[in-house]
Amino acid sequence: MEQNRVRYRKLPGRRRGFLFGSSVWLGPDHLLLVKSARFREEYKRFYFRDVQAIVTANAPRFHISTRAAAIAVLWFWTFVFANAVANQLPRDIGSMYRYYRYVDWVFWIVAGGLVIAWVYFSAGWSCRCRIYTAVSSDELPSLYRTWTARRFLEKVEPYLTQAQGVIEGDWAEAVEDKQIGPLPEGRVGLAMPNAAAPLPPPATAAKTAFTPASILFVASLCLGGSADLLALRASANVGRWILLGFLLLQVTAAVAVLVQNYLGKLVASLRNLAIVALASIGIWYYAAQIGASFAIAYQNARSRHPSAFPAQMQPLGLLGNPVSRGIAGGIGVLLGLAGVVLLLRGERPPEEKVSFNV
Repeated sequence: MEQNRVRYRKLPGRRRGFLFGSSVWLGPDHLLLVKSARFREEYKRFYFRDVQAIVTANAPRFHISTRAAAIAVLWFWTFVFANAVANQLPRDIGSMYRYYRYVDWVFWIVAGGLVIAWVYFSAGWSCRCRIYTAVSSDELPSLYRTWTARRFLEKVEPYLTQAQGVIEGDWAEAVEDKQIGPLPEGRVGLAMPNAAAPLPPPATAAKTAFTPASILFVASLCLGGSADLLALRASANVGRWILLGFLLLQVTAAVAVLVQNYLGKLVASLRNLAIVALASIGIWYYAAQIGASFAIAYQNARSRHPSAFPAQMQPLGLLGNPVSRGIAGGIGVLLGLAGVVLLLRGERPPEEKVSFNV
C-alpha cells in the first residue's frame, strides 16, 4: 500500500472563497488541479508530457477571499476594542480626550487604505491563467495574481522541460520535425534529446521555532502574565492599563506568528500556541463579563434596593478587578512557559509536508 502511494506538494497559489476554492499540486509526473465546492471536490491530472502551453494574461480580478474577510473581522473587533478603551479615558485630560475624539478617524483611514490597496492590486496586478493540452483547455483559478503566477511557472517549468526536452532556435519549425515528450507505448517517432529521468521533488523549506515574531510572542506572554500577577496590589487604573497594554502586544504578536506559519517560516507548534492564546483571551474576557453579571444579579436578589452597578457593566470596567487580572496573569504565565518549552525543543517538520492518495 505504501509503494502505491502518490505524494503531492502544493504549488504556489490558492483560491479561498466562501463557496469555491482551487489549488494545484505537483505530482511525480503530472500536475493535479483540485477544485472544491465546500462538500465536493473535483480532481484533474495534467501529465507533463501532454502540456502544450500555460498561458497567463493580465486581467482585473476583484476576488474577495476568506483571508480578506478575516482582515475585515480583525479590523472590526480592533475598532470596537479601541472605542471601548477610549470610553474609559477621563474627559478632563486634554491629550487623552483628543485621542478619544480622533480614534474613529484613524481606523476609518486604515480601512480606506486597505480598500484602496485591494482595488489597486485587483485591477493592476491580477491575471488569468489557463493550461492547454491537445484535448482540453482549463483555467487555473488559484493563479489570479501576477506574482503568484510567476512563482508557479518557475516551479513547474523545470519539470516540463525535463519531460519534453528543450527546443533551440525557431521552435515553430522544430516542432514539425520532432516528437514532443516521450513516445507513447507502441508508437515509433523522433524523440527529443535530453530525455532523462523525472526530476526529484523540491526540498521542503526548513522551518524554525526561532523568529523575531515567535520570540516576541513568548516574551509578551511571560512578561505580561508576570506583570499582571505582580500588579495585583496596585490600583485598579494602573492594573487595567498594564493588562490592556500587554493584551494588545500579545494579540499583535500572535497574529504575526500565524502569518509567519502561513508563509512557511515557523513551525506548527507555535501556530497552535498562538491560536490557544487568542482563544484564551476571548474566553477569559467573556467569562469575566458573565461572572460579573451573575454576581450583580445575586447581590440585587439579596438587596432590598437593587442597583445595576453601571461602573462594573462597562465593557472594560472589570479589567481592573484583581480577580480577573490574576486569572489573566496565570493564563499568560502558563502559556508563556509552554512557549519557552516549544522554543527550546526546536521542533522540525517532517520531510513531506503534504501527501495523500488519489
